[in-house]
Amino acid sequence: SNQLDAQNSSIDSISSRMESMESIVGSGGTGLTEAIKEEVGISELKLRDLMQGMKEEMDHKFSLQVAENKRMQQHLSTVKRENQAMTKRLVALEDRVATLEKELGGDDEEDWE
Repeated sequence: SNQLDAQNSSIDSISSRMESMESIVGSGGTGLTEAIKEEVGISELKLRDLMQGMKEEMDHKFSLQVAENKRMQQHLSTVKRENQAMTKRLVALEDRVATLEKELGGDDEEDWE
């Protein structure tokens, strides 16, 4: 009796699921195409939203990178100018030291001891 009740319950459950599927699929399977189209449409919308979000994020990151590259290029130019100025000053100081050594009697190391 218990087994029979369990089988009847199982059959009722299967029948219910079949009716549910038939209501989606329709007679001859015509509803299945529509159900699939609807699911594909929903997935397509989700995918488009995801792609749009990713595009916006990449555009934002790209603009940040462009700004950072510009800032770094300006900094590099400034450092190069500073380096050129320091090189010129170093050459001038070396020339001045050479001139002073000549004025003081040459560059003999013995004179300094």
